[in-house]
Amino acid sequence: MIKGAIFDIDGTLYDYHANDKIAMKKLCDFVKEKFGIEEEEFMEIYGRARSIVKMRLTEGASQHNRILFCQTALELIGQNPFIYAVDMYDIYWNTFLSEIKPFDGAIEFVRELKASGIKTAVCTDMTAHIQFRKLKKLGFAELIDYIVTSEETGLEKPSPAMFNLALEKLNMDPHEAVYFGDSLERDIYGSAKVGITPFWLTAVSPEFLPDDPPYFAFSSYDELDAKNPGKLFLKMDTREEVE
Repeated sequence: MIKGAIFDIDGTLYDYHANDKIAMKKLCDFVKEKFGIEEEEFMEIYGRARSIVKMRLTEGASQHNRILFCQTALELIGQNPFIYAVDMYDIYWNTFLSEIKPFDGAIEFVRELKASGIKTAVCTDMTAHIQFRKLKKLGFAELIDYIVTSEETGLEKPSPAMFNLALEKLNMDPHEAVYFGDSLERDIYGSAKVGITPFWLTAVSPEFLPDDPPYFAFSSYDELDAKNPGKLFLKMDTREEVE
């Protein structure tokens, strides 16, 4: 019997890439005004900064921290990060959060699960602080029981540590939970390897959907029947095992 539902956040509860594009445009406008650097050039510099940070921090939530990206980008262009990094960080995230909205049907789906007695958790590779802000702005704060971040575990999905901590907080065995995510490698294979039933959201990149997906794939929350979780979760009874 399914007792819990675990969700990825970015790309699963809302469209991360659309919001990132808007926020980066605002950040580029700031950089052009302050330093006279055009958008295309700064995007290349920012990309290099991201690569440097991720090379230095090969695991954990810190490699996703925008303040480190801004700091490193400023260092690359010879500007003082103590003067500008926090402003750039705030411009990005304030813009991002002002535009964020849940996928159609996502709030209603989670609310119906809760009404059916299903416990809920989120499992995310990002830093805890910004994920709390996202969940509150999206309207999920009162619908989610637990959160697990890579900042908390020191590891990232698809590490079993992420999914096992979510199960520990839910006080459930793997076969009692389902997982909803958009990354085939990190979310779907990762959760399946610990024995959790996965549901694969393909809303943002349906062109990458295989002809015969290994797990139940859905492109919209409207396709799922949260009012009848028993019927919904039976759809995965024939899933393939992951080695």
